[in-house]
Amino acid sequence: MSTRILLADENQIAREGLRALVEREPDLEVVAEANNGQTALRLVGEMAPDLIIADLGLPDLTGAEAIRQMLAASPGIKAVALSIYADRRFVVNVLKAGAAGYLLKDRAFEELVVAIRAVVANRSYISPGLSEIVAQDYLEALREGEARFRTIFEGASIGIALVGREGHVVESNPTLQKMLGYAQEDLLNRVFTDFIKPENAERCNILFKELVEGKRESYQVEKPYTCKDGREVWGRLSVSPFRGTREKDQFAVAMVEDITHQKQAEGEVRIYQDKLRSVASELSLTEERERRRLATEMHDHVGQILALAQIKLGALKESASSTNLAGAMDEVRRLIEQTIRYTRALTFEMSPPILYDLGLEAAIDWLAELMQEQHGIRIEVQTDRSPKPMDDELRILLFQGVRELLVSVVKQAKASRVGVFIKREGTTMRVRVEGDGVGLGLSSDTPLGSRNGLGLFSIRERLKCLGGDLEEDAEPGPGSGITLVVPLKH
Repeated sequence: MSTRILLADENQIAREGLRALVEREPDLEVVAEANNGQTALRLVGEMAPDLIIADLGLPDLTGAEAIRQMLAASPGIKAVALSIYADRRFVVNVLKAGAAGYLLKDRAFEELVVAIRAVVANRSYISPGLSEIVAQDYLEALREGEARFRTIFEGASIGIALVGREGHVVESNPTLQKMLGYAQEDLLNRVFTDFIKPENAERCNILFKELVEGKRESYQVEKPYTCKDGREVWGRLSVSPFRGTREKDQFAVAMVEDITHQKQAEGEVRIYQDKLRSVASELSLTEERERRRLATEMHDHVGQILALAQIKLGALKESASSTNLAGAMDEVRRLIEQTIRYTRALTFEMSPPILYDLGLEAAIDWLAELMQEQHGIRIEVQTDRSPKPMDDELRILLFQGVRELLVSVVKQAKASRVGVFIKREGTTMRVRVEGDGVGLGLSSDTPLGSRNGLGLFSIRERLKCLGGDLEEDAEPGPGSGITLVVPLKH
């Protein structure tokens, strides 16, 4: 199969000479000629040649820009530039523009066919007299690149290491050496997993192997490192491949950011969160104890006094001689009776004695009946009746949680039917509330600033303090719900 060539040169005699050189070869074919840049661009698009041989002095399109536009007009073709200039900058710019060959015009007779065959074979060709110039420029670029790399490598604020295919450290920067407390020669040829705990090393070895095998492009892990002096520092390790042109030159670049202070801050935050949960739980218990004390006081004193007053009024009525006076006494007795009913109801709402006397399940039954009467929502309570040992703190928390969820149903879920399911699973107790409405709980429609949102958030935090949690269904809607999960006392 012939190689199809486009000749682009302003001088017709030059084009004829080039054609004669090319057509002496049976596998080379000139399919078009152009005497200016615009014609060359048009023919590149129309003829789609395999190779362009272009003089860099074409009218209306010259130099490196001529090569760049011709290659852009038909991606996949190759270009050999002809020029009378041997200046280093000129040669380098043309090659950077994409030319695969650079040929001095006065050497075309001897070198043109050789250059064509080299370029067609996916190699570069530069006139021998220019090779030293280009090589010198390349070496200078390498030195500049190496200097820039060294500046970045040595001055980086995070630890950097070049790692071989077997995981051995080939080179490290001062930041990494300072971080781990080892000198350059101490780190050389050490495996990175030497500095981490065995339970972390296995996972890192798997990740690095997958990186070497090309199964992943990079990976990042956070783990503690053991320094030379025994200190432990936390590092965020990012590893990505850095491949050379030869298999044995393959490296990975490992960058380690010291995040010890960040981890310490996170630990302090967790400690504060645990303390806040504990304080919140204790405050809740204190509040409940005070509610129970006030409820008991109201029942034992206010309620008893009102009941005694009602009895005495009844006795006075029997001895009253005036009909008008008896009627007034009846009115007072009715007011006292209403006050007694209100006081009794308030006592139950403040701290239902049934919660302490009969237990959680009986208290939830009572709560369901109360809310059903008040709001007209059908609430069914189901329990497995298995023993569920728990202390007052847990009993109070679960009762408050169910109450918050039922209030959420009434105010937000728009349900007409609600189920409360209580069961034991091993050493864990689960209390689930679900409805046939639009969903309930800490969704985007329940802001934490609202009563129910903040209440449920508080319940969740207190559950976590006791080793439990509040589980929400992924999708809101009919049948969705929230489950309170707590460990039981043994």
